[in-house]
Amino acid sequence: MRKALPIALLLWLIGLMPAGAADINATLVKADVSVYEKLLKPLESEANATGNTATGSTDERTLQITLLERLISLAQNPPVFQKIPTTVPADEQEYRLRFGQYESWLDAKARLLKQLKSLESKVQAFKDRLDVIVPTQKNRSRIQTLQLQFAYYRRKQLTSQAKLDHYQQAIDATPKLFVKALKTIRLDDTNAVKRLKQIRETLADLEKKIQQLEILKERDDLLGKNADSQKVSTEIKSLKLGQRSLHQNEIMELYIRFSSALKAKQEKEVFALEHRIMTLAPQAFDETSIPDLSKLLEKMEKAFLGQVGTLKGATLQEIQNVTDSLWKELNRPLFSINDTPISAFKLIVAILIFVFSIILGALYKKSIQKLSFRSRTITPSTQTLLSNLGFYLIVLIAFFTILKFLGINLSSIALIAGALSVGIGFGLQTIVSNFVSGLILMFERSIKIGDYLELDEDLRGHVSDIRMRSTTITTNDNIDVIVPNQDLIQNRVINWTMKDQICRFRIPFGVAYGTDVDKVERVILEAVKQSGFDDIYRDKKRHERVVMTGMGDSSVDFDLYVWIKGGEIHYPRRTISRFLKLIYKALYAHGIEIPFPQRDLHLRSSDIPLTLQIQKVEEGKGS
Repeated sequence: MRKALPIALLLWLIGLMPAGAADINATLVKADVSVYEKLLKPLESEANATGNTATGSTDERTLQITLLERLISLAQNPPVFQKIPTTVPADEQEYRLRFGQYESWLDAKARLLKQLKSLESKVQAFKDRLDVIVPTQKNRSRIQTLQLQFAYYRRKQLTSQAKLDHYQQAIDATPKLFVKALKTIRLDDTNAVKRLKQIRETLADLEKKIQQLEILKERDDLLGKNADSQKVSTEIKSLKLGQRSLHQNEIMELYIRFSSALKAKQEKEVFALEHRIMTLAPQAFDETSIPDLSKLLEKMEKAFLGQVGTLKGATLQEIQNVTDSLWKELNRPLFSINDTPISAFKLIVAILIFVFSIILGALYKKSIQKLSFRSRTITPSTQTLLSNLGFYLIVLIAFFTILKFLGINLSSIALIAGALSVGIGFGLQTIVSNFVSGLILMFERSIKIGDYLELDEDLRGHVSDIRMRSTTITTNDNIDVIVPNQDLIQNRVINWTMKDQICRFRIPFGVAYGTDVDKVERVILEAVKQSGFDDIYRDKKRHERVVMTGMGDSSVDFDLYVWIKGGEIHYPRRTISRFLKLIYKALYAHGIEIPFPQRDLHLRSSDIPLTLQIQKVEEGKGS
């Protein structure tokens, strides 16, 4: 009869099982103490008996006994819940105590949620195992153990859920009581400020201790002192728990200030304090508790500020939060230069300063141009010098301003200069040479805007612009030629108008042999005087001349030297053409022959007969 009892209880425990898999025995979860005791007695009797293995191995039976004992303990000791407070706090002290209790409820809720999550996974695991196990005589003991394990964890899950519901009710009831209390009690905001200061000082000291212990722990880990390292880890953990508690106290003092501002309807202060509380909340509470804390603050705001005021203040505070977040992100270091952190904000401001300097430099150039148009004393070259020097001075000042704003020590530029010098040595020497040559040209003023230059036989033109790297020469064909400044410094350059706009032209011509050379000189000089050209320049030292230069093969050669002033010197070919026409007309008018090239032909004796035919050419007729 004693052997039949465990088998009957086992069949009752397992229930009617289908052929495929074992079922969950739901009645075992909600059973009372008597049921668990009836299941426990046979197992204890079998444990005392020797050689009896009807209900499985010794380990299996011991596990079943332990599970039943724990189920009995759970059934005999149901959770005892504290009564949810329904009275309104009468003063600030009670208001503080009630908020401290509220914080403890938030911690308890967070612990229960973690516990429930763990229990839920265990319950599901046992349920899944029961779904796949085949109910045979061999597996009955194993099924019984799984049923008891499922019942134990499921019962703990129900108990934890009941506790969680109780704490949630207490948390949900708190805002209404706080709103009623805040309408009657008086809060000391000054005292809260003092306590906040003390808490923050304590937190700062605690943070230093934690950092020192972490350094000590790392040292012990490197030395292989595991026991000492474990001891330090325990101390660090204890200090962090104290740090968490201090953060909760900090939130309490902020909440008192929040309540005081709310009572005075200081909207800006209210939402600023709310933001500080919610920012600090992750350091004091679990993330599952933060929504309840936020709900408490929101309900109190609606009770005192109204729906519209709360929405308005929350919107403004959100804008402020976004602005603060953006500002924080902009000031986050992106990289470092010589141990100086550079943020996105600094980069943006540096770029704006640089762009502003470029715009200011361009405006400065325009103002110099307008001034040169109004004033006749400012020459184009002076205008270019002033505009370019001013522009680069503005850019240079902006550059040093940017360095100062970024916080870069100017002595660190030596590093950049060293790297730059290497680059110059390898590939930038031409650019730097042109740059320095440009500065020399600007200060030396050997070449100015408007000067007429001749670089070679095929390149002539006036200077239209001088930059730091190159000079622009515009030819008479309106073609702009970009000439590197280095070429103007190192090579030979003919400047027709360096000092003034006066230049002497040489116009060569020739007359036939037998012509009176003095007459030729008089005729040409007279023609020049009567030409009416207003660009001819004369003074005591400089005036036109006719010079005989040689006796060539076919002609007597002369040069006309004439001084030209003004813009016509920029067009030498056109100017020479005018005087050649003048010379031709003057010689023709005075019957002075301009000879053709002549050659003498000498004939030697030859055996071939040569027949000559001489024809008389009448005057005015061709042959």
